[in-house]
Amino acid sequence: MNALAALALSLAGFAALALSLERHHADIHGRGSMPTRGAVARLRLAGALALTLALRLQIAAQGGPVGTVSWLGMLTASALAVALGLSYAPRAVQRLLPGVALIGLAGAGACWLFAG
Repeated sequence: MNALAALALSLAGFAALALSLERHHADIHGRGSMPTRGAVARLRLAGALALTLALRLQIAAQGGPVGTVSWLGMLTASALAVALGLSYAPRAVQRLLPGVALIGLAGAGACWLFAG
């Protein structure tokens, strides 16, 4: 359960960070469209928090050294998935972001609720 939640949070984190960039925003909303400063700040904060929470989940499940290494592997897979998604279906990445984030947060909550 921790691994699934961490993977979902990693995907959501990288998607949020990618959508905060002008290039990817323009791919989705049309050329010449610029994200607002507030939207960029919110997306970057959400992305950083999601990646940090994924790290906490992995460390809680597997311990410090192994959890960190498995988190780095998850980051690699998530970054690749988001990059491919933005290359071939950028609007799908934006539509999937809230759902993936919700799955990750629900999984994280369940892991902490039933831990112990």
